[in-house]
Amino acid sequence: MRTGIRLTATAGLRLLAARHAGQCLPRWARRRRYGRDAGRTRPALHEQSIKGADFHTGIAITSSIHPDDKTHIEPVRYGKGSNSMGLLTTVMTDGGGKVPRWLKWLVQLLRHPAQAASLYVGLWDWSQRTVIALVMQTEDNSLTLFPKRTRFGRIKLSSRQGHGVPNPTWIPAANEAVRTLAREIDGTPWSSIGEILDIPMTAHFLGGCVIAESPERGVIDPYHRVFGHPGLHVFDGAAVSANIGVNPSLTITAQAERATAFWPNRGEADSRPPPGASYHRISPVQPLKPAVPEHAPAALRLQ
Repeated sequence: MRTGIRLTATAGLRLLAARHAGQCLPRWARRRRYGRDAGRTRPALHEQSIKGADFHTGIAITSSIHPDDKTHIEPVRYGKGSNSMGLLTTVMTDGGGKVPRWLKWLVQLLRHPAQAASLYVGLWDWSQRTVIALVMQTEDNSLTLFPKRTRFGRIKLSSRQGHGVPNPTWIPAANEAVRTLAREIDGTPWSSIGEILDIPMTAHFLGGCVIAESPERGVIDPYHRVFGHPGLHVFDGAAVSANIGVNPSLTITAQAERATAFWPNRGEADSRPPPGASYHRISPVQPLKPAVPEHAPAALRLQ
């Protein structure tokens, strides 16, 4: 949009990509307690660099392992040219114990200077010789977001530990798995650079637009309608209300399909209860003009 031009779009039903943890929530949401229970998934990233091999071709994620009953690890490929991600990695250093982690990291650098230097010398083909181990857990841990005023008077989102188990600063099973894999393929283990200061890298943030029965307890109702804003819906990962411990794409899709299945056809009455009313189960609505033909394998089948 060019400066000085204001565009207005009008629609009866609207979708808002609120984004996980509310990064794109409008100001009306940030000024209310709408960041609660955000970021409830807790993945971490660990990498190992591979020498003399090309790992960038093929499907990104093809398999997974479960080193224990709460940890899930997926090997991930990055496409050729995705080398800047390497700047977020460093020599793997375990946490825990009385010695500060940053000090243990410095000792690792002194013990393995060539390993540390190899990252920057070989950054131009990092994605081709690296396998990423994406680590996810089903622990019930979370971050709570809250509005905070800056020194210039603006409102920004800040975070603190939420309910459940405290967010781990390192996952021993992940480090052990990566070191084992590195030995098997003659590689070297790496981890995210923030872990030096016990700040792990987290992906797949979920939550921020809590599903609830009233605006005092959340952002959207069980039909994904935003309280106080008729016609506005949130379907993305911000509406996922629990840590599912895996990639959330299918869960987001399932929730979106369920919510849109209740939308009325144009000109028909809305079978959903009025906003603010108590929840009760209703039947999905058969679309008059489905996007996928009825004879196609992926045709809509309502039950």
